[in-house]
Amino acid sequence: MNTIKLQQRGLLTLPKKLRDSLSLKEGQILTVQQVNGRIILEAQTSTVDSDLAQALTQGLEDIKRGKYIEFGSTTEFHKKLKQYVD
Repeated sequence: MNTIKLQQRGLLTLPKKLRDSLSLKEGQILTVQQVNGRIILEAQTSTVDSDLAQALTQGLEDIKRGKYIEFGSTTEFHKKLKQYVD
């Protein structure tokens, strides 16, 4: 059994082994319930939220590494975007 400490402002850190075994990712949404004096955390089953969170995290990492495209105008942006849609 793992023991964790309640941090300032109610923050908890789940142990890495537990996060890995449950495939929990940063930004993933968990639901919390109180049942019979117990706290139950459940990962939301929607992959849309976790996929979006993962994509946003990856995008921010790319920006930090300088991996991005700059556009001179909205017209230029729309032309580039249209390539992905068509």
